Amino acid sequence: MLSPTPDDQVFKFLAKTYANAHDTMANENARCGPSRTLSQRGIINGAQWSSFSGGMQDFNYLHTNCFEITVELGCDKFPPEEDLLTTWHENHEAVIKYIEAVHRGIKGIVKDEEGNGIKGARISVRGIRHDITTAERGEYWRLLTPGIHIVTASAPGYARAMKKVHLPPRMQKAGRVDFVLPKATLEPDMQEEGDAIASLGSYDRFDPFNQYERYTLMADLSQNREERAEKPWWWNYFTSPGGPAPTWLLKHY
Repeated sequence: MLSPTPDDQVFKFLAKTYANAHDTMANENARCGPSRTLSQRGIINGAQWSSFSGGMQDFNYLHTNCFEITVELGCDKFPPEEDLLTTWHENHEAVIKYIEAVHRGIKGIVKDEEGNGIKGARISVRGIRHDITTAERGEYWRLLTPGIHIVTASAPGYARAMKKVHLPPRMQKAGRVDFVLPKATLEPDMQEEGDAIASLGSYDRFDPFNQYERYTLMADLSQNREERAEKPWWWNYFTSPGGPAPTWLLKHY
């Protein structure tokens, strides 16, 4: 079963970088036993061999800024000691090339207008539904394949910035792409609504009655909005004691 990620092209590039620098891995006939699917010149989507979710690769890709590949160095899980030196010679150049691949793509810093780095800003690439986030001082590193990319930086409370980036086929280092995000300006009515919501306590935010009042208050603040006169459909379930519990209401055990 083929299971590509949004960054499938990046993962293929990283895998090919290792396989092509290996002494024998890119051999078209390389395989381990008759039951294994033939790889495509040394690389394969892992799900075509063994599909499972919740592994370290899934975690790294979904919850960090890391891209991880699995390298199977041979057909024996525990090779004899006398084969280790040969295995090292077959792989050492591939390891170096793989490490050097960190310089493919773009890197930079996301700052505000005062020059302060913005932690947790999102770096998005058009056509790739997987964002990364900036580190403590606003710095980021984004692996990308050669070509033209539309890159956007965004953060809560700031206006987003967008840049068009051209990455050459044989780049030797990551392109430097910095972003400066100006503070987002809210319209007066939106600012008043935001202040009204922020003034509510943590309990009020989640109480059904106050949720209803909050929306009514927000409607009053905007002349272009029609005030909500009717109570929500679920209102009677919470204001009529002694009645039967609705079938959709979750029970606490």
